[in-house]
Amino acid sequence: KFLAISLIALLLVTAYADAEVEAEAENEVESESEVQTEAKIDHYMHKLSVLLNGLLKCHKHPGHCPKCHTKKKWRYIGGSGHDVGVSPYGKIFVIGMRWQVWKYVGGHRWKKFTGGGKRITVDSHNFPWLTNHRGNIYQYHRRWLHKRGKAWDIGFGGGKIWVIGSDRRPGGFGIYKYLGNHRWHRVGGAATQIAVGPNGNPWVVNSGHRIFRYNGRGGWQMMPGRAVDIGIGPRGDVWIIGTGKRVFKWTGRNWTHKYQGAGKRIAVGPNGPVVIGTDNRVYWFHQVTKYLS
Repeated sequence: KFLAISLIALLLVTAYADAEVEAEAENEVESESEVQTEAKIDHYMHKLSVLLNGLLKCHKHPGHCPKCHTKKKWRYIGGSGHDVGVSPYGKIFVIGMRWQVWKYVGGHRWKKFTGGGKRITVDSHNFPWLTNHRGNIYQYHRRWLHKRGKAWDIGFGGGKIWVIGSDRRPGGFGIYKYLGNHRWHRVGGAATQIAVGPNGNPWVVNSGHRIFRYNGRGGWQMMPGRAVDIGIGPRGDVWIIGTGKRVFKWTGRNWTHKYQGAGKRIAVGPNGPVVIGTDNRVYWFHQVTKYLS
């Protein structure tokens, strides 16, 4: 009976997700209040799915179960592109092969979004921000809003937007934090790629592929390893694309490749990283659990 109730609840979660996709298809442009509500719903739905995942674990084999185990693997989710961004609530956007913006709606399905660019990130309201080939910066808020300044890469985390500017410096380009009202604050250092953690502080990769972590006080700590891109999830997990195109995760002391995978661009959400593969296709590293029948 317990298992049946849990399965019913899981079906309700799935039904809600399908209804949400249908609603998005009917409403091309969402208002700010609708998007904020959606973000909150996504947050609680994610918590519910985690709870159900725990409830459905095999009760006959507590602890390690030889028949019911969880593993993670890379899954192609349809589409291809040049860059990817994931919100703290798991909404995935990509810059497609023709530099247009696309939003992931489940399965292998993508919905064409308005606008286009070169680099993309997604904030906590599920709104994308992007930079284009001219270095112009845009925030989506019912429509695309142009922000003052120029940038070649952009990242969001902890409520903060950071960019890699267009002013060339040793090691790449200047690093800037957005203060609001078209104002930017430059910190020391230079880089070419950026990602921002849940504490609002960035990690960067410079033109020499060196990795640095910002300490929040104006200084940078050089980390081991080399990378071509970097992504940080809302729980603080840091992933990189190494110089050999392989995917690595930071363990707190070093980088591990035990999760396999390869790619060119990476972003990380609450359910793991999403990469633009070496074949330009979009892959999601997700959890798969096999339960006792």
